Amino acid sequence: MNDHLSTQDLDHYLHRNLDTKHEQAARTHLASCDHCWARWNRHRWDRARGHPLYDALRRYLGDEFLPYLDSSRLLAAEWDTLNPTTPAEIAQFFETSTSYLYNLVIWEASGHRPHYVDDALPILRRHNIRTVLDFGCGIGNDTVPLRDRGFEVTGCDYASPSTAFLKWRTQGTVSIVDPRGPSTLPQPDALWIIDTIDHLPDVEAAIGSILDGVDIVITETPRNHQSLSHSKKRFHIRRTPHEIDAIFHAHGLELAPECAPATSVQCWTRSSSQDSAQTVATPPRHVVHHHTSPLGLVTPNRSPNDDCTGEPPQQRRAN
Repeated sequence: MNDHLSTQDLDHYLHRNLDTKHEQAARTHLASCDHCWARWNRHRWDRARGHPLYDALRRYLGDEFLPYLDSSRLLAAEWDTLNPTTPAEIAQFFETSTSYLYNLVIWEASGHRPHYVDDALPILRRHNIRTVLDFGCGIGNDTVPLRDRGFEVTGCDYASPSTAFLKWRTQGTVSIVDPRGPSTLPQPDALWIIDTIDHLPDVEAAIGSILDGVDIVITETPRNHQSLSHSKKRFHIRRTPHEIDAIFHAHGLELAPECAPATSVQCWTRSSSQDSAQTVATPPRHVVHHHTSPLGLVTPNRSPNDDCTGEPPQQRRAN
């Protein structure tokens, strides 16, 4: 890489057209060069402009909309300032973060976010998946397209600015559950957990009961997992592929060889012998969530609908 990244470099990085070596070099450079980072932030915003999601966020926030907000660096600064350590403090950070709302919108609208749903569709259809739990759904970047492709999808996340935006833009037609409910869900066919495992300090507490019953799990690939590391956010928990494999293997799930190397997703499936044993040994199960947050943190009771009205901020102020 030269002293500064060119606009062409930024665009290749945005659309993931670089090989692994040059992608890592660009990521390292962006983490250390404030000049190029500022250009990268503006480049993402410019590429996002005109996308339906961008326009929806602008309408939703109204006068509070802040174009070119550097949500990645702001998230990192907010985390460092608050330095949340207790379960309640960490939960509150995610529940109240408007920066995260911006971050998720610009990531998708700019074209930088991988096409997870497109890559996973052949797998889901091959396994005759009907119901999907989108764990860590955020603004619904995958929830909505999965629903639009005919799956019965339930979103699962904190009541937050991100899920409020999801409710608003779908006019409340997407079901969103807070795992601290408490609520009881029918066991889904598939667990969709994209860009979320790295937010879970205790994966077992967060999704262990779900892993025991699903047919398949869809996650991002290790390369896409590592691509989140350039924005100085401290709340990502990096796990090696071996560590992630061990988590799923403990619940009888194995990495399926059916995903092509070029896709953005991995698929974890249960062997046919395990499926047969489970069918004989256990009746249909339900997942019971006992006040455990999506971060695997036990938190105080709270209504799933608190602070998640789906109303634009300016409308909520008037109420």
